[in-house]
Amino acid sequence: MPFEPMEPNPEEQLNNEGIEQEKQAENIENEYDPEKDFENKLGGGFLDNATRIAEENNISEEKVKEMVENHILDNFIKINHKDILYMLDHFNIGEDFLNDERFIELAKDRVVLKLSQGEINNAYEVLEELNVNKEFLESEQAKKAAETGIQSILSLDNIDKAVEVQKTFNIDDAFMSGAVKAEIKMRLVKDLINGATSLQKKFNIPEDFMKEAIKEEVLARLSFGDSLSSIANLISKIEIDASFLNDSKVKEALKNRIDESIENNVQEKIPDVFQKIIIGQKSEPIEENS
Repeated sequence: MPFEPMEPNPEEQLNNEGIEQEKQAENIENEYDPEKDFENKLGGGFLDNATRIAEENNISEEKVKEMVENHILDNFIKINHKDILYMLDHFNIGEDFLNDERFIELAKDRVVLKLSQGEINNAYEVLEELNVNKEFLESEQAKKAAETGIQSILSLDNIDKAVEVQKTFNIDDAFMSGAVKAEIKMRLVKDLINGATSLQKKFNIPEDFMKEAIKEEVLARLSFGDSLSSIANLISKIEIDASFLNDSKVKEALKNRIDESIENNVQEKIPDVFQKIIIGQKSEPIEENS
């Protein structure tokens, strides 16, 4: 009986071709790329390992310099400026790169960021160590950043530092007053009464502003449903004429609050300071509790 060769199975043939293509793709994918490995080690902060890879694979000094510089420029915002300086020193990259316009612009952005966060000393350090001209501090960009930073400095109760920044960047009194007033309001919200009054005295904020700010806070708390006793406790801590409680808006808010409590069958003791409003008596100035 004559031998008849088997017909190739088209489906099996296609499968074999697919497997072969996958193997080729896998080999290409697994092919070692020393420059990619160098960049990965650099990104991970393994500078000695990156150097070893460059030496073992004969990556030129010029190419190493290019990859390091590009890495710094591309990741500038993520890298601490001390680490940038360490990296430059490690790979012997000097003044040419520090004077590169791209590097200087990014360094200025870092100074602006630190100023806007209220990290003034850190901003000065970045300015000096990353080779930014000190005249940059006189720019409108730096001034605007410092204005933003003042709010952070005030929130940390670093009053002397805030005054120093105001003088250094020639920030006008009107802006400073606005920043202080915003901080006072924030402290009232957080029940930091002593801190609010100390700011008022330090920056000579008018008592009329304090009355209005406290009135706004009382109205907000009445609206939010805070207990009347807690609101009365806030008022009792403030060394200020409490006649603002006779304001029509306060009276209306208090009436609505009491009506709401009655409607919902909520029993709540009405503190004396509010009783005076209800019965129409003039509220006397309230002294801070000892």
